[in-house]
Amino acid sequence: MSGRRDLVLVADVHLGRDDPDLEPFCAFLAARAEDTAVLVLLGDVFSLWLGREKFTEPHHHAVLAACRRLRAQGVRVVFIEGNREFATARWRGDAFDEVGEATAEAPWAGRRWYFAHGDLLNREDRRGLLFRALIRSAPVVGAFGLLPARVGLRLAARIERALRSRNLRHKTSIRRARFDRYAEWLASRGYDAGVIGHLHVELALELPAAAGPARRLYVLPDWRTGRRMLRVPPEGEPVFESSGPPRPSPPAVVEVREERGTAEMTLECEVRCASGLPVAIGSGHGPEVRRGRVVSYDPARPRTVVATFEAGPPIQAGDRLLGVERSR
Repeated sequence: MSGRRDLVLVADVHLGRDDPDLEPFCAFLAARAEDTAVLVLLGDVFSLWLGREKFTEPHHHAVLAACRRLRAQGVRVVFIEGNREFATARWRGDAFDEVGEATAEAPWAGRRWYFAHGDLLNREDRRGLLFRALIRSAPVVGAFGLLPARVGLRLAARIERALRSRNLRHKTSIRRARFDRYAEWLASRGYDAGVIGHLHVELALELPAAAGPARRLYVLPDWRTGRRMLRVPPEGEPVFESSGPPRPSPPAVVEVREERGTAEMTLECEVRCASGLPVAIGSGHGPEVRRGRVVSYDPARPRTVVATFEAGPPIQAGDRLLGVERSR
């Protein structure tokens, strides 16, 4: 083993059946035996996982086995449930040292950290929060547990697909005010730093001035798109880095208005493209994409692109626009 023993966090892999990213992710996990003291899986590792053994499929078992091997090599593995994972506490002491239904905290590098998946960031989304509480309630989880494996998986997958097309008012923009409120909440409870995922964008935001110097909220991008993770050494500052060979990271959508297949998208960065350019939308939830074509681009507004797309799930903030070139 090398001398580096860091805290490493990764989020939003969204692994599913026959997923081409399963093998690379398991290789990523295996490599952490060389440089990691604590590995935090910050939710939505799977596109869907109902937790019980009868609902645990080969791609789940492959990741669980990789985590067991890490634990055997002295790495502490923490699993934070995302909004696509349920009833996973039974795997504590097996594949994971710690399982958190929503959050976990840990001292590291002289700071007090707060870890959460991030699906509770938007407190304005009352309907979404109510549904989250309902679907995680003991009666609902218990009812799913009574279903035959095939029936339970089919029903859960149908619900997951339907949810992506609902309650879009709270899913089509990433507003700074939400981060500020969350950061204020962290500071009020004495945390020095927080890390969330869920939003599929990469950010490092200063906490309010009252929280003291060098206190930050880190937002992890989805691992699938750019193989990005957050590394926190025992001494020194946290840094986002790529695991393995660097991959180009397509720009994320931070705000979108879509109507009848035409979408006006505000991106996280300036880009270069031209009308007629073939593009696609990748959600980070799997290998599938929606294909389309640019219909309007104004170099005076280099973060805005208008494109038409084939039928598919609605575009959301955090999705990636594939095929355009980032401005240097």
